[in-house]
Amino acid sequence: MLYRRKVLLNILHEFNGKLPRLSLLKLALIVTRTAGATQCYDFVPYKYGAFSYSLYSDINALIREGTVSEEGKDIVLNSFNCEDYKIKFTDMQAIRFVHSQFPTASTTDLITYTYNKYPFFASKSTLTQYITPEIQQKIRESISNDNSTELFTIGYEGISCEEYLNRLLINNIALLIDVRKNPISMKYGFTKNLLAKHVEDLGIKYLHLPELGIESEDRQNLETYQDYKNLFEKYEKTTLSNNLQALEKIITLLRQNKKVALTCFEKDYHYCHRGIIAKKLQTLPNWKYKLTHI
Repeated sequence: MLYRRKVLLNILHEFNGKLPRLSLLKLALIVTRTAGATQCYDFVPYKYGAFSYSLYSDINALIREGTVSEEGKDIVLNSFNCEDYKIKFTDMQAIRFVHSQFPTASTTDLITYTYNKYPFFASKSTLTQYITPEIQQKIRESISNDNSTELFTIGYEGISCEEYLNRLLINNIALLIDVRKNPISMKYGFTKNLLAKHVEDLGIKYLHLPELGIESEDRQNLETYQDYKNLFEKYEKTTLSNNLQALEKIITLLRQNKKVALTCFEKDYHYCHRGIIAKKLQTLPNWKYKLTHI
């Protein structure tokens, strides 16, 4: 069993084996952010505050296998084996500490606490009754308010869907441009339709520009930096040279949206064609904007 699921089951067990789904979500946030605890889950701002796609996926997986069940709004622990679900001492300490602070696991108390403690995650909340002027100020401080026009690039290699989305939000990205030829991924959250849904749920527009992508067969057997260099030289002479209109479109969209991000897979833009696109854009006569890789 995944370690993070064991942590989740231990939270349930500590709270007498039954919690509202929303309370379990908030408790997991607090526990995994407690000093010394393992940060098993990443979170993203959503309509009820901090949300974790992987945590919800884990709950549903545990329901399917029968370890827990869902009764109305509650998640109920059906079985618990101390040895099978043993976790680190520091994680168990964190769970017990949080239990002592929130013995009734009141959803209202947990929302109030997490909105004050982690205001960034309240930035998309529809529960406005919990958002005080002080929290509003903290939210503003957590998100860039720079009104300049800026192009960003971002890859999703090595980070969770939640971390990826948070980087977009923190930098106040208004439009995400996907420059993959074939926007499919084995990694959760990054196929075209799902990525578009996730960003649009957060108020970010999505656009796919497949004409700027690289064919899959051209990406085979890339082992050294020289391999990538050869690929990108070919890419610049062919794909980019034949799609100047798409590059002009990016600049137009940049002017209109102010904060735009180009996205692909690779963590390091030096090994990704989004870096070549950004470099090419900087050579165009109407380029006068800041470029940042996040």
